[in-house]
Amino acid sequence: MKRFIAIFTLLVALSFNAMADERPIEPTQLPKIAQEFIAKNFAGTPILSAFVDRDVMDTDYEVRLEDGTKIDFNGRGDWTDITNKRSGIPASIVPHKLTEYTSKHYNGAAILSIERNSHSYEVKLSNGVELIFSLSGKLLGYDD
Repeated sequence: MKRFIAIFTLLVALSFNAMADERPIEPTQLPKIAQEFIAKNFAGTPILSAFVDRDVMDTDYEVRLEDGTKIDFNGRGDWTDITNKRSGIPASIVPHKLTEYTSKHYNGAAILSIERNSHSYEVKLSNGVELIFSLSGKLLGYDD
């Protein structure tokens, strides 16, 4: 019986893995919103790679730029995560209230990544501090 359960669990796990489909795509295959975002905020920075990740529940996109930036987009083309550990991310991407807070309290620290979900932003700074903000820009706390 234990053997049957183990085999059944393995088959279920493999079937879910088989449903996921991550593959390279041409940048022109990204959603239009994602293409426009890259053109506006990273003009002149070549795209090294673009991937689509389709699974049972949703579709996501990952883009890597020549300057070390990695951008994740949801299926609609809205960014969900932007990271650049080399030089930080452009201030033009970060909501004004967040840059205002980080400049005032962590002057000189670059924003290395920003993650956005349905209720908050998570910002990681070059000094190791991780901050959580509401979508309206209010500091909610610190992340460990």
